[in-house]
Amino acid sequence: MPGGMGPEVGRGERERILTVGELTAYIRGLLEQDFLLAGVWVRGEISDFKVYQQSGHMYFSLKDERAVLSCVMFRSRARGVGFTPANGMRVVVRGYVSVFERSGRYQLYAEEMEPDGLGARYLQLLQLRERLEREGLFAAGRKRQLPAMPRTVGVVTSQDGAALRDILRVLRQRFPGVRVVIAHCAVQGDSAPAEIAAALRALNAASGAEVIIVGRGGGSVEDLWAFNTEEVVRAVSESRIPVISAVGHEVDYTLVDLAADARAATPTHAAQMAVPEVAELARGLEQRRQRLCRALQRHLQADWQRLDAARGARVWRDTGVLLGSRRQRLGELRRHLERAGVLELNRARHRAEQVRTRLDALNPLRVMERGYAVVRRLEAGEIVRSVEEVRIGDALEVCLKDGILRVQVAAKESGMPWET
Repeated sequence: MPGGMGPEVGRGERERILTVGELTAYIRGLLEQDFLLAGVWVRGEISDFKVYQQSGHMYFSLKDERAVLSCVMFRSRARGVGFTPANGMRVVVRGYVSVFERSGRYQLYAEEMEPDGLGARYLQLLQLRERLEREGLFAAGRKRQLPAMPRTVGVVTSQDGAALRDILRVLRQRFPGVRVVIAHCAVQGDSAPAEIAAALRALNAASGAEVIIVGRGGGSVEDLWAFNTEEVVRAVSESRIPVISAVGHEVDYTLVDLAADARAATPTHAAQMAVPEVAELARGLEQRRQRLCRALQRHLQADWQRLDAARGARVWRDTGVLLGSRRQRLGELRRHLERAGVLELNRARHRAEQVRTRLDALNPLRVMERGYAVVRRLEAGEIVRSVEEVRIGDALEVCLKDGILRVQVAAKESGMPWET
């Protein structure tokens, strides 16, 4: 090495030796951190297109006259593609660039794919879709359930188109009594977006419709473009009445399909979704009637079986079985009542005797029998309680146990003879 530095430099470089996996992971990190490559739009022609049935993933290449780019679209994203990709088809793909480490090659991980051919206008559509999706206009949580049996159906389409004739024919066949309110509008051309939005608002304002079908028959991408405009998409999302989109044929997808409460593959399919079939309703009612009859028959049969079992019980054949136990219980209750009555009568007699004894003890006649008397003033009949209440010469009445003495006070003396 020049200058004698070769070995030292070689040793320093060897200290930084990376494995293939480390280098590949480093390159992958650089790609995934790049702002441009994190969400890039790529236009090219499809080649080497393959769909693995087991996984549902799509593998293909995009090429132009200068280069080839490997691409993969996983099943969760592939389900959202509204057309069938094929070799030779020019498409616009959105995704991010990273490295598939096992093969050591970079590739585009596709998240959206649309047919190419409208140029800048189509890119504007993709950008509008992203913006409205961020606002939540396409969120599944906003979708409303369609009414099971609407009395009035609104239709937003051209009164001169075959789509209206198909819708009316199917509605009359399936549900003859339904009322249909038609809001005529242009469905293609420069005036179509404003007319479609106005027709939707008119049906919401005063039609009495319970569900609205909006759409038209098939056509080119340019013919269907009115249903990709922001004005129409917002009118559909703002409708207070559930909306069924029926734009074009089954392979045609528009932004209105994403904003509507339900998407029909065709206008005919939309009419089938909007109303039930009378014949099917009749069959359903008949099936329910038959199930109800069978249920009632089973119920009655079970009741008869229980009744028969009850009638065969011993109690109906020998009433003494039932009455004997009742008589025994009645005798027990009678004896219990008699014992309780006797006990209560004895307690009442005992209480009466106690009261009589107390009253007898308080009877003044009993006191007089022991030698006591009651002294009253003869004129006033007042009881004399003290010697001090009597004067010499007063007439008194002395009540004894067996009679009355009338006396006159000749003398009086305070104190009792037994007191000392």
